Amino acid sequence: MVSATNSQLTIFTARSVITMEPTASPATAIAVRDGLIAEVGTLDSLQPWLRHHEHVIDDRYADSVLMPGLIDPHVHPSLMAALLATDWITPEAWDLPSGPIPATLSHEDWVRQLRGLLEREEQSGVSADTPLIVFGWHEQFHGRIDRELLDSIESERPVIVWQRSFHELRCNSAGLTFLDAEEGAEWDPHIELDTGRLYESGMTWGLNTLMPIVLEPTLLRKNLGEFAALVRAGGITTIVDAGLGNLDIDIELGAYRDVLEDEAIGFSTHMMLSAGRVRQKWKDELFEIAETMLNEQPSASTRKRLGILKAAKLFSDGAFIAQLMKVGGLGYIDGHEGAWMIEPAQLLRLARPWWERGWDIHIHTNGDMGVESCLDMTRALLTESPRFDHRTTLHHFGVSTTAQTRAMGSLGVHVSANGYYLNLFADTFAEQWLGTERASEMTRLGSVVAAGSTASVHSDVPMGPLAPLLAASTMATRRTSAGNVRGAGEALTPEQALRTITIDAAFQMRLDHRIGSLCAGKDADFVALAKNPLEVDPGDWPDIEIVGTVSRGIVTPSAPAAEARTASISAGK
Repeated sequence: MVSATNSQLTIFTARSVITMEPTASPATAIAVRDGLIAEVGTLDSLQPWLRHHEHVIDDRYADSVLMPGLIDPHVHPSLMAALLATDWITPEAWDLPSGPIPATLSHEDWVRQLRGLLEREEQSGVSADTPLIVFGWHEQFHGRIDRELLDSIESERPVIVWQRSFHELRCNSAGLTFLDAEEGAEWDPHIELDTGRLYESGMTWGLNTLMPIVLEPTLLRKNLGEFAALVRAGGITTIVDAGLGNLDIDIELGAYRDVLEDEAIGFSTHMMLSAGRVRQKWKDELFEIAETMLNEQPSASTRKRLGILKAAKLFSDGAFIAQLMKVGGLGYIDGHEGAWMIEPAQLLRLARPWWERGWDIHIHTNGDMGVESCLDMTRALLTESPRFDHRTTLHHFGVSTTAQTRAMGSLGVHVSANGYYLNLFADTFAEQWLGTERASEMTRLGSVVAAGSTASVHSDVPMGPLAPLLAASTMATRRTSAGNVRGAGEALTPEQALRTITIDAAFQMRLDHRIGSLCAGKDADFVALAKNPLEVDPGDWPDIEIVGTVSRGIVTPSAPAAEARTASISAGK
């Protein structure tokens, strides 16, 4: 008997279905209606549904493997869009919608490419007053650059070099003038006029001048469209903007609503507020505005694609990629020191009002001293205002100790690690910055999981590519881009690695009741793969073809070749 009162079921068939549910039976079909999963099973086990409801069989993925839609729990759409407005000279190859970016691995090649950009723009008639903004410089690959060197290359036109971490700028004299750096240096110790360096808060000073350029409204919306193409090509159905308001919350939200809220976009965007930035903007109205925004949640029933998580993003120590993280013991090999983005005592003060109102705390931290400051904060908050299931999560998690991972397990603290630190930086960090032991044990997720915490991995795009299968592969193999295995004892099992981009990522964002696994009642979010990742070597996961995605029951086919370019993280490619 077929019911005529309910909307039609769509049955997606597959070679197999990976549900990420611990008690699931073998499955080859998913029944979907109104954006939700009715049941996962086989055509035989689904017969009670099929007998009672009108249905259609969709066999487009009959030869593919279906698994939960991939999740990237830490991205920066506005930052990626801003950087797509600049020129790129990077130590790894990227294949962007605008075209391929080759890897640049020496000082000489970096200088040659910078000169080439200047010559090209001069020939095209670009005004000498227009700054040349170039993203991707990294000292471990490109050597040292400073004001003197940049002045020798270009003495009149402003040249602003954005370090690969996003946390630092290097400028020639004209660039410093363009950014009003001399005025900023009067109060900010993170602006060094002699070297042309602006980092952390100094970079924020420079960003005030750069934002109208890189966030010009028409260009911003175009670049967000290119960002969206990369999300779809990576098989991702959920992203989290880990710091809404880092640039300008009004500009960001306006552009997101124009581009990312469209039902046809193919993925959902959740946002956590940049606690310090929105506090500066909203002042006494902070929580009134923030808690009003919580009503805007994407769901299968409302068809919304954009919403706010009840989560606040804070910062501890400096950037990993720029070697500004705070590391203990004897520190860096060369003796330099990292920087605090927020001093430990101030971190506690900033976190306290969010904690007391029941918001989750997510913290950017990279070095073991930064991790310790986050654990101290958590201990103090739990003592002052005990909370169960608080899901405090440390993001990036470059360097840590086993004592800290054990403490995290007892405190209920979780980790969302950058999935590409080990791949791209471990070998050179071992040689130049941290030594073999600490560089080999960066992003020690095996210890995190063994201590009872959950682990997810993220791109932190534009810091890494939107390629979750590559991130998970790195955590399962502990293999660098040069093919070296570092910290093999910290490797995750294949199933644990897949959890980092599905159900455990969803858990950390309190979305695991809706996404992250495939079962009755959850959102119909899944990705179709040409091969079963549990049946091939994890080292081969990045090469698995992504056939398409389904988000809230809406099919997004495999992207055409021009759109489906994804980023390679291998410095050797």
